[in-house]
Amino acid sequence: MALGEGDMGYCPAVDEFCAKSDSTLIQSIIDALPVPIFVKDSKGLYVYCNTPFEKYVGKKVHEIEGKSVFDLWDHDLAKVYFEADNRLFGSGGEQQYEARVKYADGSIHDVIFHKAVFSSMDERYMAGAILDITARKLAEREIERIALTDTLTGAASRYHLYAALEHACKKAARQNCSIALMSIDLDGFKEINDTYGHLVGDDALVNAVKRIRQCIRESDTLARLGGDEFVIVFEGLEHRDSIFRLAEAILTCLSGGMELQGNPVRMGASIGIAFYPDHGKAPQELLRRADLALYESKLAGKVCYRTAAS
Repeated sequence: MALGEGDMGYCPAVDEFCAKSDSTLIQSIIDALPVPIFVKDSKGLYVYCNTPFEKYVGKKVHEIEGKSVFDLWDHDLAKVYFEADNRLFGSGGEQQYEARVKYADGSIHDVIFHKAVFSSMDERYMAGAILDITARKLAEREIERIALTDTLTGAASRYHLYAALEHACKKAARQNCSIALMSIDLDGFKEINDTYGHLVGDDALVNAVKRIRQCIRESDTLARLGGDEFVIVFEGLEHRDSIFRLAEAILTCLSGGMELQGNPVRMGASIGIAFYPDHGKAPQELLRRADLALYESKLAGKVCYRTAAS
């Protein structure tokens, strides 16, 4: 028995919608979706697309239908698309992958291509949708940046340091070369913090990082372990004398007076140095030995450097 107006579950709007469900309505629905959608035949020719796909390509539907990827994209990119389509037609089923694409308006988007093969009237086709994940990727990159960077000073984070040191040790083992680890503690920082407050103390840390960066290479990893303690990883080390000269330069750069928020302050540094593989082959051992050398420089009167004992 058919449902009527008085029957539970009856909805006049559904009947009205179904009465209008022709190809024009379906096309309007697909065009309203904020997702580029396309269909290709087994020869790789576009046979259908929606309005968002037109915006993606920068062409109208009559300029797209009947064309292949080689007609719409540069050769290298078209070849990537063509080979991916061939694999999907060969295997059947679905295909999904991430890519960075350039829209016709010049904007760059992170996207997921989601494609599937289907059959209709004894012909095989491939339908595809391009999902924009730019906002998600930006959020992921920002989370990664926060995880890898000390938010106050812009130096690498403790997590970044451990990853960089692990990588450096493995690389040094493969290439049979040396790396250096420099542990730096700011002398006088506690007094600055206690006398002028944390805001001035924060400025002192930021200033210290800027000064250290002036002495080292861009490829060197400068990390803040916490408080006023920093660590530098030096790769591609040819002569140890260069590390000792750098230690002297950093001591000079961090020593002396400066003005922070109108307050005259003085700061210095103590440095401990450890070398791979002489003082350890594992990251934690190198950090421990550099820290012990730092302690020795403190005992020696500060504002100096010491190398880990052999």
